[in-house]
Amino acid sequence: MSVSVFDFGELFTLSVRPVVGAAVKRGLSFYFDYPGAPTCVHGDAQGFQRSIYRVVSAASRTLRRGALIVAGDVVESPADGFIDLRIHAAVSGERKSTASIDELLAELHLTKVQESPDGNQVVSARGTCPVIGADLRYRCVPSAGILLDFSLRHPGVLRNDLRLPNARGSRALVLHNARIPVQGLNRRLLRLGWQVSLFDTEAAFQEAWAQDDGSCRLVIVIESGQLNLAELARISATLSDADDPSSCMYVYAVATGSAAAGAQVPPGWVLHTMPFLPSELWDFTRRADPDGDDVHEHSRPTPLPASHRPRVLVVDDDEVNRVIALGLLQMIGYEALSVGSGDEAIAICQQVAPDAVLMDINMPGRDGYETTAALKRLQQLGGIPPFPIIAATAAGTLARSMERGLDGHLTKPLLAEELRTQLNRALQGLATGL
Repeated sequence: MSVSVFDFGELFTLSVRPVVGAAVKRGLSFYFDYPGAPTCVHGDAQGFQRSIYRVVSAASRTLRRGALIVAGDVVESPADGFIDLRIHAAVSGERKSTASIDELLAELHLTKVQESPDGNQVVSARGTCPVIGADLRYRCVPSAGILLDFSLRHPGVLRNDLRLPNARGSRALVLHNARIPVQGLNRRLLRLGWQVSLFDTEAAFQEAWAQDDGSCRLVIVIESGQLNLAELARISATLSDADDPSSCMYVYAVATGSAAAGAQVPPGWVLHTMPFLPSELWDFTRRADPDGDDVHEHSRPTPLPASHRPRVLVVDDDEVNRVIALGLLQMIGYEALSVGSGDEAIAICQQVAPDAVLMDINMPGRDGYETTAALKRLQQLGGIPPFPIIAATAAGTLARSMERGLDGHLTKPLLAEELRTQLNRALQGLATGL
């Protein structure tokens, strides 16, 4: 176990991002909120990441159609030198079978403590997370949904004595597709003093922009099928007529794993991953705060420390392919290591988890699809942290790779620029180098 100092809100958000990305890909709605103050937590950051992903992804997998609701918070503990960390992961909508719920309880090591005697199928269960010892509670009310609670008392300090930036009523315009709820983002911006206007049609957004009196300091466009990169370029051209475009921040928000992640955005725009990190919202707000120069840098939530450059594991039974992939990865700035079989890949990921995997498909013994399934299962169980797995193969197709649970697809022979693009996309907004 490696002990470091980190901000819980930053780690919580980073841990949830892969689940949100997968939920968006499945057509689920999501709500995310974190109102907590900056913290200094002393602990195993990777262990926390595995635990949070384990619980939130488990809740998401119970849902066939509907909404995933994730919220976290931190409060002072009565015990000196400790803080109380809390996470709620809830789902509402059409759920999977009762059998899958029983599998979920077994997977999370939860024991039923109460089952409704009147036959209405209300179930409660509880247990302890085997990774970091958090208390887990489960409750299923068929007429409402499922709630998973995660709570842990842990060494740390709540830094609520520092002044946070405040937008002091500056306007934030958020353009989104009607199918993508943004109320969680709305609440987070309101807490930081923003006056938020939400638009689910471009016409209303453009009208508000045209009537702006100079108080708009933040524009966020949230990616969807309709609000893609081509549409963003067109919208950007209409906004460039502003008197002082430098006074406003322009943000394009994408989900983890999106085709737009890591792509070029129009000049003047920045690309961020949903949900936003507390430190990113801090940065937006400090720029809008009239007294931003008086806001101490120490009030900014501390980004996760990286101990090394992003590390990529190459899994391929052919030595020539391994040597070429290692060389290309090192050439474009990644640390790289390789193994020659699926079994070796599983073993090394349990010892030293990579930030991404390049997976050959046609291998003797356990092939790339089977190895990917085994690694994904370990991630779900909290045995290893979440990381993307990209097919690197002379066979198969992108559609087949997506169908079998991979997070990307590269065709051999590998090309440096395509490799860079795929890794940039896959790792955009994730915790790397832990």
